[in-house]
Amino acid sequence: MKKKIKYYTVIIIALLISSCYSDDQKLAEMEEYDGPLFESDNVEINLSQSTVTKVIMKGKKQLQHQNGDIEFPDGIEVSFFNVLGEKTSILTAQRGYKSAKENVYKANGDVVVVNLEKKETLRSEELFWDPETEKIYTDKFVTVQTDTELIRAEGLTAPQDFSTYEFTKAKEGEFEIKEN
Repeated sequence: MKKKIKYYTVIIIALLISSCYSDDQKLAEMEEYDGPLFESDNVEINLSQSTVTKVIMKGKKQLQHQNGDIEFPDGIEVSFFNVLGEKTSILTAQRGYKSAKENVYKANGDVVVVNLEKKETLRSEELFWDPETEKIYTDKFVTVQTDTELIRAEGLTAPQDFSTYEFTKAKEGEFEIKEN
């Protein structure tokens, strides 16, 4: 009987050791997940100051990553408001991304900013928005269309309401648009 107990004990210990080894091996073979922690659909984020809405961001899909970064892979719309709560400009893009570390948003893919009061339109493939300084900027090619001009430039800095703008490198070829 003692031989059977010793025999079973040896078998049980061997099975435990082999099962522990395979679990450790499986854990070592597993890759660390680096995808989003959360995924939300039809997101609307309202940023306000002293009960006055300053910014409204909308996205069809929002991904929250482990490092705090936020991604809008299916498009983003950002509406900016003045101190009276009136909408002043709208930024749209095919994709949006917020760096948590830098607290800067990046919009890319057919980026359009419209000043609603002046009816001026900025177009680019990439644009950054810094909510701390309330500035938009890019070093990429941009076009700005006014009532009378189409301006082409390389790089731009402007307040988020797009009320004024400064070009880094203006391109030749500004022309007047004539209405028929």
